[in-house]
Amino acid sequence: MATLPSLSDQREREVHAQAVAEKIIFEREIRPRVTPAIIEEHKNSPIGHHSDDLERVLIYLRKHHGQMADKYILVCTIPHQEWRVAENTGRRKEPPVLLEEKYTDRYEAEHGIFLKRLKDAELI
Repeated sequence: MATLPSLSDQREREVHAQAVAEKIIFEREIRPRVTPAIIEEHKNSPIGHHSDDLERVLIYLRKHHGQMADKYILVCTIPHQEWRVAENTGRRKEPPVLLEEKYTDRYEAEHGIFLKRLKDAELI
């Protein structure tokens, strides 16, 4: 009689299957949608309603992909005057790490994070 794989083997298979599925989704559904027009749409309207293509790209880029560390967030450092990009550490009770980028406009800051996410995903 065959034995079932261990829980760690099952988990390893699950993680591998998720990684394969994510790669397929990325290559077939996300990469083709990232165009200069989509980037311009986001620049013109980073907050609010978006086209279906841009919305799908944003959802994909904002997903956790199994981790919280190194995720970009926006931090308002001076109310209504200054926003900074920060990276989440992924560790409880540890504050995010502020990056160098500073913005005086929230819309520009939102677009800045979008561009960083695109660059990290090697989409631009």
